[in-house]
Amino acid sequence: MRQSRRSRFGDLIRAAGPSDRRRFLADLWTARGWETTVEGSVVVARRGDRTERLAVVSRSRLRPSPTVPAEATVVVALGDPERTRRAAPDDARVLSVDEFYDLVRYGLPAGRGDDLVADHFGVRLDDLPADDRGVGARGADEAGGAVVSPLSRRLSSLPVAPLVFVALLLAAVVVTAGPGGVPVLGEALGGHGSSTPTPAATTPEPTPTPEPRAVAPGVTTAGVENATRLAAAHRRAAANRSYRWTLGYRESIAGDETGREVEVVRVEAPQVYVSEVRRTGRLRAFPRPTASEDSYADGTTRYARRPAEPDGVAARVLDPDVRDGPGRQASRAARYLDWYLSTDETSVTRVESVTNETAESGTALYRVRGLGTDFPRSRDYRVEAVVEESGFVRSMRVAYETRDGLGVEVWFAYDAVGGTTVTRPAWLDRADGSTGGRTVVPTNASG
Repeated sequence: MRQSRRSRFGDLIRAAGPSDRRRFLADLWTARGWETTVEGSVVVARRGDRTERLAVVSRSRLRPSPTVPAEATVVVALGDPERTRRAAPDDARVLSVDEFYDLVRYGLPAGRGDDLVADHFGVRLDDLPADDRGVGARGADEAGGAVVSPLSRRLSSLPVAPLVFVALLLAAVVVTAGPGGVPVLGEALGGHGSSTPTPAATTPEPTPTPEPRAVAPGVTTAGVENATRLAAAHRRAAANRSYRWTLGYRESIAGDETGREVEVVRVEAPQVYVSEVRRTGRLRAFPRPTASEDSYADGTTRYARRPAEPDGVAARVLDPDVRDGPGRQASRAARYLDWYLSTDETSVTRVESVTNETAESGTALYRVRGLGTDFPRSRDYRVEAVVEESGFVRSMRVAYETRDGLGVEVWFAYDAVGGTTVTRPAWLDRADGSTGGRTVVPTNASG
């Protein structure tokens, strides 16, 4: 049976990672005329003297009730709206997925909601199948995502009397179940009953589940609670260290490698670094996390190796306003962590044996594993990362498959932490000793 537009829209929202949902929510409210910012787990929307705090709450397999931010005033419930409403603040407005779809589809000027969905998830609502028969436009959403089985529909079509008989028959079978769980027909229905008394069932005492304990910013013993917060902590930690950062990207078809790209970045200070990229084979997907060009920054100017330029080099003066910030490389890593670790299903375990020689003595490390995906057009998504208590992510590895069968692996790792220096690359020097290249002073550059 084809999926309806509403149910497919719900699938897109549920498959997205928490940070992607917040960005979509912020853009939706911006399109409605509000000024929005993402602050932690909520989107703050302001218009005139009004302020709304928006949150998207997903279903949880580990907790009976969803976790709703205490400050939220508008909550989008991806699971059971009634359960979310009970967990939400008393004055919060709770939207089901069905109501959220209506807001996107009909609460904006014609076509704007369609554009928003396409920008964030790569597919337009108009390209999805129209609502059809079966579960239909509202059936699955209003049932909390559950689909009524064919057996239930057949039973619901029976007359009342046969249904009562079926119910009595089932009750008699259950009540007169014999030893070992073997059903015995009750005496009321012509059976002989069991002469052996059924032992009383003993219910073991439930083991209390310990409350999640924070192990790093945005990470608890239950999993990654806030990938954006973890990414920000990593950015701050990376800005205060020198290091060598190796990033890898690989594509394959049916397990056979078709191309790879490896970038090695040496960072001495936030605005002093050198990056070298090596490629083999042919790569199809774009954009990729690895850089597209070799580069070097000396603290005031960033040089890029570009054969198309007159001297083979392009130079850009770093914006003074960002020189004291975390730097280009720390910000890149934070962006990737926010992307790849924004999964709903994660687990965290303590790393008992440390093989990374650069890990300082006594530093607690935790291994994060995630399944699912914040890439709507991928499948078999897996991610694993090693995280310090400070939020510094030592390493990460991601693997998934695109919808057209392309296997993708992404990985990065840090080493030589605290002991990396940078030297001027040879490609920057011309034969006559000058640096060459064209210097551009941008109005708004980044480090």
